Amino acid sequence: MNEIVTSIISIVVTTVVLPLITLGGAKLIQYLNSKIEDEHTKRILSSIAASVERAVRVVFQTYVESLKKNGTFDKEAQKTALVIAKQEVVRELNIEAKEFIMNNYGDLNVFITNQIESTINLLKH
Repeated sequence: MNEIVTSIISIVVTTVVLPLITLGGAKLIQYLNSKIEDEHTKRILSSIAASVERAVRVVFQTYVESLKKNGTFDKEAQKTALVIAKQEVVRELNIEAKEFIMNNYGDLNVFITNQIESTINLLKH
């Protein structure tokens, strides 16, 4: 019985959740682009949004999904997932994007955390 439930969860995650992550990231980039007129800023913000979306997707696929299958995705696991996603984003962002964030939004860590949480929230709703 547990194997059947695990298989169903795996199928749902693969066919529903991962496409939603991609769609949410695309919608976020579209929204940002509609609000920005400066092409250079648009390019940087699109790059940042894409990096955040990729990090959320990677962490979900490599970490969260397996824990959810096993029923062990708790608050501590959520914190760990956030740390892993932040590390992915920081690793992927180039110096120009990091400087842009710090110059326009302040703290890099806070900005990235907010963007990850925002992306996850978009996907849930």
